[in-house]
Amino acid sequence: MDSAIETCNDYFPKIMRNPSIRVGIIAILHPYGKDMKFQPHLHLIVTEGGFNPKGYFVSRKFIPARKFAKCWQYHVSGKLQKEGLPNELFSYTYAKYDGFYVWVHKDGTIHHPKLIAKYLGRYVRHPAIANSRIDYFDGINVGFHYDDHEGRRHNVIMTADEFISALIQHIPEPQFKMIRYYGAYARKTKCKFGLASQSSIRQWTLLRFGFYKEIKCPYCGGEVEFVAYLKKPPPEEVKTQKEITDWISVNVN
Repeated sequence: MDSAIETCNDYFPKIMRNPSIRVGIIAILHPYGKDMKFQPHLHLIVTEGGFNPKGYFVSRKFIPARKFAKCWQYHVSGKLQKEGLPNELFSYTYAKYDGFYVWVHKDGTIHHPKLIAKYLGRYVRHPAIANSRIDYFDGINVGFHYDDHEGRRHNVIMTADEFISALIQHIPEPQFKMIRYYGAYARKTKCKFGLASQSSIRQWTLLRFGFYKEIKCPYCGGEVEFVAYLKKPPPEEVKTQKEITDWISVNVN
């Protein structure tokens, strides 16, 4: 994760020709592949551009992924060298690979927050294998399947002990953060950028209510008007419409 933010902090100011640009990144660590093997990789939500020292956002719609992969290789290899990677292996990987693997979403930009949540939810909240992919257990062996990126199905058979070991190796240590926020999204700095840095999370969703989307009441069919935002829902004992209305009138400033 540190290598990822270092790569972005190095790459974005260069392509935007502004050394003071600060990008916003949400990094999600995904430790396994479809076959449950240890295959750590990152999913990043990155701002399309960055913030200047005055807090203004500078847009950059096109981000060359190929050069980003080369920059990613440089920073990851540098970290590995500090941890003891031999210089010969460092030189070998640089000669063999034209950058480490970087995949960009096919649409380039995911515009709606719900689509981002749906895309990342598969990796953040799901276990290493879904129950639907487990085909059988005969008391000794476990059989499961997975589909590769080309759509081909692979059937895997493991003993129960092997299956459990493959599964629990992906449980993070206590207090280990699988999701981290960097740059303009970091806790120490996001307040500086205010509405701009949080626009895709909450404020912009409330701001655009009624402007871009017409929401209908499920009971009367009338158009819903935004009145207030509440951090907490009403208590469970508040059930009727009148009770909810009374509760809102007391708890909304």
